[in-house]
Amino acid sequence: MTRTAKLSLLAAILFACVFSALVQRQLALNRQAVPPGTLYQVVREQLRAFRADDFASAYLQVSAGFQERFNIEAFSDLARTEYPALMHAERVEFGAVRFEGRRALVPVYFFLPDGDVIPCVYVLVNEDAAWKIDAARVLKRWPAGRRLGGMRS
Repeated sequence: MTRTAKLSLLAAILFACVFSALVQRQLALNRQAVPPGTLYQVVREQLRAFRADDFASAYLQVSAGFQERFNIEAFSDLARTEYPALMHAERVEFGAVRFEGRRALVPVYFFLPDGDVIPCVYVLVNEDAAWKIDAARVLKRWPAGRRLGGMRS
């Protein structure tokens, strides 16, 4: 291989690396450009529908992958039997959104009338330019009176 060919190959490899880094950076900036309120609204809409016993509207907030795993009847039964406390929370608060690839992880805290807090992590995915709920993992309940972190004024 001639010196010119070697230099051309090295330049092409360097160009490909720089181009790839710029594309990755742009993709990361695009993910971060999603305002957290957009993601919070998806969860709020589903909770509003649950509270109105409108499971058809709540089902519209879930991803196609979720809909492949659960039909609307199974989804309604799951919500009624496994998550009734979440539907009747007095207050809902959201944590900092974290992006992992094409997924967004949204911490949600459900404050119950008895003072307990149920933390959840919602996983949202972007489908057809809309964010959809792909999963919700309920974490261990925090008992009433447990001091939560953060600033108080």
